[in-house]
Amino acid sequence: MPVVAPEYHQAFLGKDARFDGRFVAGVNTTSIYCKPSCCTKKPAAENVVFFDTPAEAEAAGFRACRKCRPDAMPGTPAWNGTSATVSRALRLIEDGVLDRTNIDALCERLGVGARQLRRLFRKHLGTSPIQVARMRRADFARRLIETTSLSMTHIAEAAGFGSIRRFNAVMNEVYGCPPTALRKGSVHGAVGLELEITVRRPFAWDALLSSLEASATPGVEKVAEGRYHRTARFKRAVGEVCVSFDEAGSVLRVRVSHSLSSYLLDVVSGVRRLFDVEADVAVIKEHLAGDPLLAPCLRTAPGLRVLGAFDHFETAVMTLLGQHVGAEELAELGKRITEKYGQAIDTSLDGLTHVFPTPYALSTAHLEAVGVPKRRSKSIQALAKAVHEGVLRLDGSPSLDEALCGLRAIPGVGTTTADYIAMRVYREPDAFPANDRRLRTVASLNGGALAAHELEALAERWRPWRAYAAMCLWETARCNGTASSTYFQGNRDTITPPAPEQVA
Repeated sequence: MPVVAPEYHQAFLGKDARFDGRFVAGVNTTSIYCKPSCCTKKPAAENVVFFDTPAEAEAAGFRACRKCRPDAMPGTPAWNGTSATVSRALRLIEDGVLDRTNIDALCERLGVGARQLRRLFRKHLGTSPIQVARMRRADFARRLIETTSLSMTHIAEAAGFGSIRRFNAVMNEVYGCPPTALRKGSVHGAVGLELEITVRRPFAWDALLSSLEASATPGVEKVAEGRYHRTARFKRAVGEVCVSFDEAGSVLRVRVSHSLSSYLLDVVSGVRRLFDVEADVAVIKEHLAGDPLLAPCLRTAPGLRVLGAFDHFETAVMTLLGQHVGAEELAELGKRITEKYGQAIDTSLDGLTHVFPTPYALSTAHLEAVGVPKRRSKSIQALAKAVHEGVLRLDGSPSLDEALCGLRAIPGVGTTTADYIAMRVYREPDAFPANDRRLRTVASLNGGALAAHELEALAERWRPWRAYAAMCLWETARCNGTASSTYFQGNRDTITPPAPEQVA
């Protein structure tokens, strides 16, 4: 039977693929049902009904949309359906998995066979995973041709082509002309590796930059002169990334050191995640702006995004490290860890000195030596070991339920911490760390602090965008001077300390 859930309509309007697999929408005027991300024109609200599963929609007399093919989805919150498998595969391809490995490795991470994955892609998208990856490489190469002065050989390598011959053939096939023809007449005054990422207006660059500045990992990240700088590592390559916002062109300008030129796709994916480029802020604002708690922030910082993670592991570690401590102590601990276990690097900016430690480096590290409390040290060590051994993936390949289960298996990681990591690392738009003490304080109207269950109840009206509501509340706290950053602060009531036998 139809489900009455106002948050479903908001997700449906937003065409947000992160909700695919959770519900389907039936259109009464056409008797067709679609998944949330369907690209067709959205019908009037009174003509739409929602169902938890495709089976329920079909039982009510609706038939599957031929464009988005929602009929393969079971519609469970765990995203276990075939359409969800394709969605997860697309996220991994977008993050460059097929540039580094083959189709079999992708299938292993998804838990499906190569033949099954090809069949699912053909059914849902009408193409193959290899074709999707090829188009992604071609599009990225075109942007490099038009916006940089790199040689064609360098562009072919940076875009993931195995040879210049293959590069020429694919570009000819996709664009109907040789790569050199794409450069003729284009404006590419940028010297070196400068890329552009288009963003939707409005874009709250100043608010995001303030949060990044206050929570930056010393030596790894720095905000200076309106730009975000950081070091980065991809396999054995290390280098520097600088991001600025061009308001007139509505683009993020990303400058990348030449040492990372073979990993430009990875850099772009990281920047897109960090600044939540995919968010449809107009739809989100429409849903949240009527709330008196959130409206002031949405007026002063329109286009506020949920900060993501350029480096999944780094963000997860800093989240664990930041439990129960202030910004200054967190920065000092982060600096000590980075200097002792990270890799030193020469950069163009004073203050950028190291690349964040690898999972392997921290899996055997005794962080008590640099001042990290023993229990938290054991938690970080366990997280690093799980990531290094592949037991826990932070790259979006597991379903949300699998990810949360894996996080909670780490000693010292409770529900609130896991929800915050889900917000930033797994890009979960409805995650909400309800026991964060700053959220509970800002949401209170009497000067005290709400209980976690009271805030949970209050936040129900913000679904399915509770992560964005959390960012609004944190930004409000920062603007009011009650916090130094838009950053998570855990609470001992829900951050479960590891038992002695767990950390022995």
